[in-house]
Amino acid sequence: MSRVELPHSRLRARRKRRRARLAIVAAGFLFLLMILLVGASYLPFLQIREVEVTGTRTLATSTVAAYVERAIAGQYLYLFPKRNIFLYPKPEIAAGLLAEYPELRTADVHAVTFHSIAADVAEREPKALWCQAESCFLMDQGGVAYAPAGEAGGFVSYRGLAAGESLPRQYLEPETFESLFALVDALSQRPEAGPVQSVSVDAQGDAEAMFESGFVLKFALHDAGGDVFERFELALVAEPFVGRSLADFEYLDLRFGDKLYYRAR
Repeated sequence: MSRVELPHSRLRARRKRRRARLAIVAAGFLFLLMILLVGASYLPFLQIREVEVTGTRTLATSTVAAYVERAIAGQYLYLFPKRNIFLYPKPEIAAGLLAEYPELRTADVHAVTFHSIAADVAEREPKALWCQAESCFLMDQGGVAYAPAGEAGGFVSYRGLAAGESLPRQYLEPETFESLFALVDALSQRPEAGPVQSVSVDAQGDAEAMFESGFVLKFALHDAGGDVFERFELALVAEPFVGRSLADFEYLDLRFGDKLYYRAR
């Protein structure tokens, strides 16, 4: 039996060999390009050698700097250095700082020069305490509990559910807490019962503010703080309270609109 190779079969074979050669050349080019890119990523003038930290108050600057240094150590895919000024994981560092140190309110990471980066942070300012069982935590004005209170004193303590299982934890919604915080501050300015010492909010949104004298003010959390304060002031000039100290009463309940409920001692 004889075999004859047709012209178009020889043409297909040549094209196949040509494609194979092109594929080899392309692979070689890509490999060479990868080598050049990896080599360029290690150029000394592109390596981060300094980390600047600003904004810390209670958290040590060295602690933040050490965290950043750990974050830029190593390589991506065992090839590209994380210390490269164009490749360092900026968003991950900022998010990691906030997760690692709950006392930080904000963290901004950016390049300063080709060999230095900066971490600008802002710490939370304690405005109140959030307490659960026997443990209390510092809380900022947005209702974020972020650190054990230790021996910190002089703050109003708040009780009630907070979102999350670990710090930082959000007590109420930020806007709701800010409104409650402002109301409690206004109530504390009134001399009739002394400053507010503690506030508790239950799952139904009913709140109780206990004053230094032992007097308790009950109100609904969903009511506007200004409305609660106005009804409180009107109650003080109502017949049962005129000429008497709030210390003479166990509580005043403002949860029922224009109706006042109270209990004398």
